[in-house]
Amino acid sequence: MLAGMNVFDRRSYPSRRDFLASALGTAALGAGVLRAAESDDSKTPLLEPIHDAIVCPWTPKHPRHDHQLIFPLDDDRLLLVWSEYYSTADDPVRKKGHAGAGDEVACQISSMVSHDRGRSWGDRQVLQPNTWQHNVKHPNLIRLSDEEILFTYVGWDSPTARNVYLRRSLDNGQTWGEQVQISEPGWYCNNADRAVKLSTGRVLLPAHGPFAEDYIGGTKYRGGNLHSFVFYSDDGFRTWKRSVDSMTAPGRGCHEPTIVELKDGRLLCLLRNTNRCQYASISEDGGDHWTKPAPSELASPESPAIVKRIPTTGDLLVIWNNVASKSNWPRIPLTAAISRDEGRSWTHFRDVDNRAGRDAAYPSVTFVGDEALVAYYSRDTAWKRDSEITLRIYKIEQFYA
Repeated sequence: MLAGMNVFDRRSYPSRRDFLASALGTAALGAGVLRAAESDDSKTPLLEPIHDAIVCPWTPKHPRHDHQLIFPLDDDRLLLVWSEYYSTADDPVRKKGHAGAGDEVACQISSMVSHDRGRSWGDRQVLQPNTWQHNVKHPNLIRLSDEEILFTYVGWDSPTARNVYLRRSLDNGQTWGEQVQISEPGWYCNNADRAVKLSTGRVLLPAHGPFAEDYIGGTKYRGGNLHSFVFYSDDGFRTWKRSVDSMTAPGRGCHEPTIVELKDGRLLCLLRNTNRCQYASISEDGGDHWTKPAPSELASPESPAIVKRIPTTGDLLVIWNNVASKSNWPRIPLTAAISRDEGRSWTHFRDVDNRAGRDAAYPSVTFVGDEALVAYYSRDTAWKRDSEITLRIYKIEQFYA
């Protein structure tokens, strides 16, 4: 973090101009595209994966894949779950990236199982069919016990009806119970791999929506005024509440939050926004109240990060698009960094993907033994919205090299 600016102690924050001048260098402010201080284009090493594969490739029938997660079912099996868009034509005729599968295109949630720590995957199965007017996507899975798993997702019917739903498995994912709507009627978004189970047993489901007086999400989305918040439950989502506070910032607001529990029990949230860096907020009461979001040192376009704790070292790992931009792009490089002081500062910047002419974004990460499985959507920048899912596997020690 910047000297004199600490989201952790709630002190006053510098202006955005002062922040950018201090964090990124006053002389560079006019450049338009900047990277975090420790990792510029010439110095950031590229991590070499021990396994690299496109696990969900483009096809004419399935032209877009994203919002993925990898979930351990047991010591032998990993479950890959993702948003799989599909053509409704009987005989789809498409060129790769030609028209682009937009956000409202038909989509279902599909899955595959690996028995070899992600090196190969079995047959694809549809986990959640699309029964909505537009689509269903944004999967999250959270384990409550050896047998009980929560599965949440977002079903989209109209400009005013995009709601969050839950199904429950009591047999470790073999079968799923009846669908329950979590959200009050409205317009919402989750990101995949963002649900969190705290040390207290509380479960958080981060979300965002447009601001409304009654409740966040209770109005039509108009392209801005976005606020982030959490749904939370202390009884495995048999009952649930939403946070009292919501989080926003100048510009389009704050959305696509990612949350990690700190060692002292507080929560750190990183937020996508249009102010050229990830914003950060802290909760001291398990997610019910949040501090006003403030700029972090992580230069960023309007693109989400993911932050998780590495089980084997106890440090925090963040993966995000490490380039400052007010717009959604560029979404390259995709960079990893380590925090050894609970998110106050970040070091060991390493690129996961920095290929020219590519987008690489919306990462998820799963730790399996001494390995980290990093998955994200990837595409040629000429593909418009078509995309594939890339999986790169690393030894955890590589993030520290």
